[in-house]
Amino acid sequence: MRISILSPFGKFIARRLVVKCKKCEKEKLLSAFDYYAENGDEQCISCRLTSHLMKPLINRFFSEMSIPEEVTKQLVSNPRMAKSMLNAVKGVAKFGIKKPQPTGVPVVIVWNFTNRCNLHCLHCHQDSHPIPNQSELTTSQAFKVVDNMADAGISILTFSGGEPLIRPDLYEVAEYASNRGIFCSIATNGILITKDVPEKLYHAGIKSVEIGLDGVSAKTHDFLRNTHGSFDATIEGIKNCAEFGMFHDIAIATTLNKMNVKEIPQIIDLCEKLGATKFYLNRIIAAGRGKNVTHLDVSPKEKMEVLNHLCDRFIRAANGNGITCYTRGMTYFARLCYQRSNGNFFPVSEVLSGCDRIFEEEWRNETTKIIKNLAEGFGSCSAGLTYAGLSAEGNLLPCVPAQIKLGNLLEEKLEDIWTNNKILNHIRTRQSLQGACGRCTYNGICGGCRYTAYEAVGDWLGTDTSCPYGAKNPQ
Repeated sequence: MRISILSPFGKFIARRLVVKCKKCEKEKLLSAFDYYAENGDEQCISCRLTSHLMKPLINRFFSEMSIPEEVTKQLVSNPRMAKSMLNAVKGVAKFGIKKPQPTGVPVVIVWNFTNRCNLHCLHCHQDSHPIPNQSELTTSQAFKVVDNMADAGISILTFSGGEPLIRPDLYEVAEYASNRGIFCSIATNGILITKDVPEKLYHAGIKSVEIGLDGVSAKTHDFLRNTHGSFDATIEGIKNCAEFGMFHDIAIATTLNKMNVKEIPQIIDLCEKLGATKFYLNRIIAAGRGKNVTHLDVSPKEKMEVLNHLCDRFIRAANGNGITCYTRGMTYFARLCYQRSNGNFFPVSEVLSGCDRIFEEEWRNETTKIIKNLAEGFGSCSAGLTYAGLSAEGNLLPCVPAQIKLGNLLEEKLEDIWTNNKILNHIRTRQSLQGACGRCTYNGICGGCRYTAYEAVGDWLGTDTSCPYGAKNPQ
């Protein structure tokens, strides 16, 4: 886990690699990738010279991660992977080599596409309602926001809410984003996923779905979702996605609470039975209506029991058995997996964990090698580093629960907001973490949830009060 592996792309070199050549109409790094993969015959003299000089650096970068040359050529030839690597080098160009490393723009944006919802969940951090309580973008405005994100170079866009399927223009906007080269997914409660919906989503460019399931029975699920009959409708939605059979992933998200804490193993079993490929465990976040139900949060002892079970499942899945289990809002899960596996199996970035499936079919364990080698470079809470939220009005947010306007994508370039916003630049100074997180030797892997610190102690760099460990002090 060495951030020094990024050193070939120091700030001086990185700034020159991210410049777009007017003749070739391509960033010099992308031209260098073409040259490395033996696809750069039509480059101008300047780009060809840069590409020739870059070839040994590219080779060194990947060979230090034990990636064979032939696989490296495949990696740099893939448009999505090349764009992601360009984004990482843009981060070095803008911010220098950091630990953890911010990318040039977010890799992932989660878009609350609407504030409307057909449920009234107790824990909703958006405080969503059937009738919108805030203004929302029109379809044409949504296209402009997508253009802003695509021009900046984001890789993954998740349509969330509220309930995104309530907006009839979801398919139109998703198809537009997909055609602009963005990998699209959706986070939904599943109730509106009737038999015909999965195919419509897929042909609109949405390749992964995530559905919320908060219990193994109606008793526990309907309790948190605050709607009788929601369990049966959600199960039907999951089944419809599984029967369609074309999605890259069918992920299930469960919010841990006092009512379902004993059911988590059974919920994961149910997910596997239903055909899910991934499981995410969330926790109650003190935002929106979630502020009113913090009493439903579990004890540190209960949390550790559940996380240890997830760790068992995570390691089992790494060996090819069962679905992979991740957490959100609980970065300390990475620490637990790291400790228990002696550093062999652990999630790196909450927001990027699971995204390796996008590349897995082509490169299998090679992607895992990259992730593991860059763990401390891109690990911990992703807010301000590789991920941002987006409101229904087009406001960029530090993360989805944090309703703090950083700028509006109808008015400003995403790249300018991401680079210059004072709050984001403050969140990025992880070497200045305070309290237990600042003292902990695992903050390179974990680092704590930054929104929880902000909500609890008023400082984005403060202690993550949800951590069941406390600090692990340096020896």
